[in-house]
Amino acid sequence: MNVDVKTVSNSQKQLKITVPGTLVQTEMDRAFRSLARNVQIRGFRKGKVPQRILEARFGDRVRADVASTLIQSGFSDALSSQEIQPISQPQLTDTDAVVRGQDFCFTVTVEVRPDIELENYTGMDVVFPAVDVNDEEVEMAVNMELQRQARVVEVTDRASEAGDNLLTSLRILDGDDEVLSEPGTMVRTSADPYYRGIESLLVGQKAGSDVSGEVTFADDAMAEGVAGKTLTVEAKILSIQTMEAPELTDEVAGELDYEGGVKGMRSTIRMRMEATRTENSRNQARANLLEVIIASNPLDVPNGMIESSLSMLKQELQYQQAMQTGQDPASITFAPSQLADLRARAEFAAKSSLILEFVGKKENVEVADADLDQKMNELAEQQGQNIELIKGYFNTQERLDDLRARLQEEKTLDWLLERANLVAPSAAGDAPAKAAPAKKKKKAAKKSAKAKAEPAAPPASGGDLSTMKVGELKALAKERGLKGYSKMKRADLIEALS
Repeated sequence: MNVDVKTVSNSQKQLKITVPGTLVQTEMDRAFRSLARNVQIRGFRKGKVPQRILEARFGDRVRADVASTLIQSGFSDALSSQEIQPISQPQLTDTDAVVRGQDFCFTVTVEVRPDIELENYTGMDVVFPAVDVNDEEVEMAVNMELQRQARVVEVTDRASEAGDNLLTSLRILDGDDEVLSEPGTMVRTSADPYYRGIESLLVGQKAGSDVSGEVTFADDAMAEGVAGKTLTVEAKILSIQTMEAPELTDEVAGELDYEGGVKGMRSTIRMRMEATRTENSRNQARANLLEVIIASNPLDVPNGMIESSLSMLKQELQYQQAMQTGQDPASITFAPSQLADLRARAEFAAKSSLILEFVGKKENVEVADADLDQKMNELAEQQGQNIELIKGYFNTQERLDDLRARLQEEKTLDWLLERANLVAPSAAGDAPAKAAPAKKKKKAAKKSAKAKAEPAAPPASGGDLSTMKVGELKALAKERGLKGYSKMKRADLIEALS
């Protein structure tokens, strides 16, 4: 087989492939033998139909099948022999007719990763966001730790408050008709899903007290026959229960696995928060760095790379949302504005991939086996898994190659960051990143920071929840498909999102 490769552009190659006549003859004979064994024609025994009859009746179909077989096998062999890796579906642009014993020629155009040349990628001014953790944030995080240890206790020294759980005997009437009777049911005095609206009657009552009155139930109250109605409620408060967090003491800190008592707990939590924010700042700086390099080195990215990256982003987001909502991933769609944002991120990821590939090769950034072992240990620690289980996951060459490629990009990004001029954000909060002059300039679109910092990884939302405002927490909860988030308090939102 002969393969003639022509470079159409930096990202396109044209392959003219010639299959020798002897192979065409062999494939034609094989196809007719297979047909003769299976076809049945009146007047002939099965398997005994003369080839001239088969040629006359099925020749066109056989030649089409043979052409398809020769194109598939010939194209695959050509890619292997020429070491070409397409990044999108190939386009068949020309093909000969199949003639027994004659050479068969066809032409295929493929998109490939382009070879790029960067003029400027070191010495850039890159914004590295400042890292700061104040005492108030530490106390909030400490309180969150304590709230996670909260236990149910019975209240005997006060009236019920919003957020308590009341063991209640309920009778609900519509005039003289009894709608519902519950001799003992638990009612939450804040957004109870079954009796939403009853809170106004029960809050402020002590255990053992009887109370009655009209209640307008919410439209989404789940108890049978009460939704959206104004009904008479007769209730007896049997007991009051609430969640009570432990008081912060050296002993409690020790029980929570913090050394050094209360002081050690605060110190450890502060260090963890600082480490998280430092990593977030580093990721943002990586994103800023890539944006500056792209602005300084205009790149034309083949559409196949963008489409491939876009497909991966969509699949990852569909999977994440499906895990949170229980939906079928295939049923999850995106609005035009979301698709536009995803496409912009996909283009950024494609450009970033080309940049990191170029720099990694030119600067000899390599991933050693020790780097792979270290990464697996990190993954095991982060996920709380046994290291052998993590190594078992990477037991195929494909998964190991994917991990190596990810590490290659991470190491290359760190290499670039070490050679950048890290600057603080401007007073106005802008990123004063300056790119070195280039012959051509191209404005880079603003993208998701996490997606920019790690192009191959799924985009993440959130960050340090303890520093976020209620509105920001609710927006994140909405994004993640968290049910009932609009009624949650700040502490509940943080716990649900953690």
